[in-house]
Amino acid sequence: HEPKALSKIESVQSDCLQRAEEKVAIAKQTYALVDNVCRRLDFDIRDMEKLLLATGEFQAPGVAKPNDLAAIQVPGSLDWILAKVISYVPETGMYKLSDEDVESNKIFDLPESQVVILGGLRNLRAGDVVYAVYPETTAFYKGTIAQAPRKVSGGGSFVMVSFLDDHDENGITHDKAVLLKHVMLPPGSHAGS
Repeated sequence: HEPKALSKIESVQSDCLQRAEEKVAIAKQTYALVDNVCRRLDFDIRDMEKLLLATGEFQAPGVAKPNDLAAIQVPGSLDWILAKVISYVPETGMYKLSDEDVESNKIFDLPESQVVILGGLRNLRAGDVVYAVYPETTAFYKGTIAQAPRKVSGGGSFVMVSFLDDHDENGITHDKAVLLKHVMLPPGSHAGS
């Protein structure tokens, strides 16, 4: 019985090894296919990024272009004001910005931690806490979204904001329309700040 049993064991072992080799071959083929698709996707993403960068529809995170609007923390203060990017030096993380107040000619050199590039908010809902430029000023104040963003003719969007402590002589708070590009999340809640 021993030679028969040994022969059967060798046959089963041979079948197992053959099946294992087939499984390894299938796994290698699958890996090669997935790797090929991933490489193609990486290539396509790089091409799309180049195209979007060339058309100005895309920026790498943290990169600002001249004339982009920004909220800046006034040096030595907790106040935030509206400014325009003049230049940005990625190596140092420093911005040169101009105050958007038409009566001011102030230029600021500030680190990234005191600058929030505006224009990236999309999914605001009623009740969200934000900082927004108070109408007819260039100062940001804390408020709550009263109505979700709406498009206006000309391609822009606005949002209705209920500003904190902004009540009239009768104690009634009136919601104010603010351009969406003049709204930011509360300071400290931004990635990179």
